[in-house]
Amino acid sequence: MSLPPVTFELKEHYLLVTGHGVRNSLTGMIDSASLIMKMARETNSHKMLVDFRQLQINVRITEAFNIVKTYEKKMPDLRTVLVAAVFESHHRAFASYWQEVSSKRGFTIKVFEDFGEAEKWLLKQD
Repeated sequence: MSLPPVTFELKEHYLLVTGHGVRNSLTGMIDSASLIMKMARETNSHKMLVDFRQLQINVRITEAFNIVKTYEKKMPDLRTVLVAAVFESHHRAFASYWQEVSSKRGFTIKVFEDFGEAEKWLLKQD
């Protein structure tokens, strides 16, 4: 049985999101982002720890810009959510560009390669 694109666990201080599988297109990434924001709204979560270490990203780095453009149009309330995202090191370039573009567009997304560091950063935020 295959896992869904994302799974969720509501922790005491944040929503834990775990990405699974492969993302081969912008559409696949946006569909997952929509599911994540839907759950954040339903749980009234303003902090998310997103674990993408099990995720294989097969899209161009430039798609990070298009993902953030979609956040602006379809998920502007993401600006009210603090996001700590954990990636494997081989996705560092994509993750860094995604963080940079997100920050310039008013979103608070910080990327990490260590889960513990990501959680520590997230819990320190007001």
